[in-house]
Amino acid sequence: MARARAPHGSVGRRATHAPAASAPPVQGAVLWLSVEVPDRFGQGGQRRQYHQIAALRELGRRIVVVSPAGPQDDSSIAALTEVVRPRLHLKGKAVPGAARRLARLVRSPRWEAIVLSHQDSVWLLPEGVGAPVLLDVHNAMSAWLLSRGLPEQAAQHRRLEERAIARADGVSTCSDTERIRLIEQHPDAASRTFAAPLGIDPEEWPERESSRSAPLVALFGGWGWEPNRRGLDWFLGEVWPRLAALAPDAQCRIAGTGLDAAVALPSGVEFVGKVPSLVDFAAEATVVAVPVIDGVGAAMKFAEALATGAAVIATPDAASAFPDSHAQVSADPEAWAGWIAERLARRGTDPTPAPERAQVLEERTWAECVAPIEDWLRTHARAVRGEEPGALPGSASASTPDGGSGDPAPGAEPGSAPGGDHAVPAPGQEPT
Repeated sequence: MARARAPHGSVGRRATHAPAASAPPVQGAVLWLSVEVPDRFGQGGQRRQYHQIAALRELGRRIVVVSPAGPQDDSSIAALTEVVRPRLHLKGKAVPGAARRLARLVRSPRWEAIVLSHQDSVWLLPEGVGAPVLLDVHNAMSAWLLSRGLPEQAAQHRRLEERAIARADGVSTCSDTERIRLIEQHPDAASRTFAAPLGIDPEEWPERESSRSAPLVALFGGWGWEPNRRGLDWFLGEVWPRLAALAPDAQCRIAGTGLDAAVALPSGVEFVGKVPSLVDFAAEATVVAVPVIDGVGAAMKFAEALATGAAVIATPDAASAFPDSHAQVSADPEAWAGWIAERLARRGTDPTPAPERAQVLEERTWAECVAPIEDWLRTHARAVRGEEPGALPGSASASTPDGGSGDPAPGAEPGSAPGGDHAVPAPGQEPT
C-alpha cells in the first residue's frame, strides 16, 4: 500500500524526542531491539511494531528503539520516540568497536525491560543483560517452512527460534494461530507464550462516503510476497473466470507493488500500482478480496480490508488471525465467485459500510491489541531509576559511501560481515 509519508530517514545517528505531554511519568524505559525499523508506512511487520510502540507510549511507557543503520526509513518512528541507529558495518566490514558499544548500551541498567522484535534480531542481544526480555515472534517460520515441504530451511529457522526463545523470559506472537504453530515446534515455551494480535488505527480509516455505482472488486497488497502472489494467481486463474461468467459487467482493480505492469491481465481487470490512499481506493468497491495462499503470520491487509467498509471475502490463510470476523472466508473458487456476484448484484441494497468495519474498529484497536504486552511488562519489568539514555558512542557516523545498508544478515553476530541474499523473506515482511 502507499500513503503520504515523510522523506527518507537518516541513518547512523540518534534522534531524540520527548514523551507525549499527556503520558504519565515512568521510572525507566523499555529498549526495543529490531533488525527491521518500525515504520508507520512500511511493510506489515514494520507497521505492527510502529503501532505497538505508539500504543505503549499512550500507556505511559518510554520506548527507545535500536535498529542497525541502513536504508530502511526511520522518519516516522523517529518522530514518535527515541531512535538509535548504530552503524555496525561499513562496506561489508565490521566497524571496529561497534559491537562492544552496542552490547554496552543493551546491558545498561537503565532498561526496565527489553523487547526483541523478530527472532532474526537475536544477534543484537548480548549475553549478560539484566533486564527481562520479551521476544516478539511475528511468524513461526519453522512451522511454515515445514508445511511448504522445506525441511532444511525449517530446521535452520527452528534453531534460530530455539536460540531466541532460550534468551527470552516471555514470547509473544501475532495471533493465536501462530502461537499454536510456534508451540508445536517449541513445546517447552508454551507456559510463557501468548498472542499480541494485529490491530487497526481508527485515525487511518476515517469515515468516507462510499460509491457503489460500478460492480467493482478491489484487491491491494505487496504482490512480490509469495503467499500474496500465489493468492492473486489463484484469484485471477480460478475465481475471476467463474465470476465473469456470473457477472459479465464485473470490474476488478488491483493496487500495490510487486506486480509487473506489463503482465497481461484478464478482461475487466486493471492494475493501478501504488495508490496515495487506500481509503479513497476502496471507497468505490463493493467487495474487497483478500486471497492469500500458504501464508505465514497474520495478514495486516485483512484487517485493513475490514476497515474499508466494503464487503470482505478472504482465504483461510488471510483471515487466520481474525476468527470472529464477519467476513466471508472460503478456499473454494466457486463459492468466491458466487458470493462476490451476489454482493455486486445487491450493491444498492446491502448495508454501507459493511458491518465488518464497525467490528474491527471497535474490537481491534491497537490499544486493545497491545494490552497483552503491557500486562507482561507490568508483571516482569523491573523498577529502575529514570535516566536519559545516552547516545550510543560512534552512532553518529555518516551513511555508507557505497550506499549499502550496513545491516548484517539475520542470525549473524555483531561484528560479523553481512551475508548475501536470502531465499526466505524476513519475518513480519508480509506487505499489505
